Amino acid sequence: MEYSTNRFKELVENVKREGKENLIEHLKASGYFNAPCSSQYHLAEESGLFKHSVNVTDLMLDMADLLNCFEEDMTESIVICGLFHDLGKANYYDKPNYVENILKNGKVSAAKPYTTNKDRLYVPHEIASIHILSQFIKLTEEETFAILYHNGLYTSTGYSLKGNERPLQMILHFADLWSSRVLEREEE
Repeated sequence: MEYSTNRFKELVENVKREGKENLIEHLKASGYFNAPCSSQYHLAEESGLFKHSVNVTDLMLDMADLLNCFEEDMTESIVICGLFHDLGKANYYDKPNYVENILKNGKVSAAKPYTTNKDRLYVPHEIASIHILSQFIKLTEEETFAILYHNGLYTSTGYSLKGNERPLQMILHFADLWSSRVLEREEE
């Protein structure tokens, strides 16, 4: 966790936008740093979302460097998309996305430690992430697109992405997929 905290501080220094400090205060208040990343799969643990976000950002930066896919410096956009693509999983309208999965015996399920919060209206986390971020910092069109479609064709809106992929969206999608399906499964 210490690595993620220090790395987050380094990464967020790349964000120069007005409202960044208020966003960071919101992250603290909303449980972003403590929320699980999933209900039972990758990083279904305290601070899993935070660890995942740092993993995705680091991988995106490596990929952008390796692929040399941008004509201009996109570090700030990469950091914003990487760190905050799943922000809507933390808390939306003061309701966490995941809550402990308490069994009838009163204990937390070992197989599925978290469950989706039934008290929260279903708004896809991609949309919630954009909505929350937009309250604090101004997103570019590319950033909004990348966050909205970061799950690629794996969502109900994915079909409209087909043939319209963009470099920022594609590296976010792949970094998210690789982190959740490979890197973070190895950590378990």
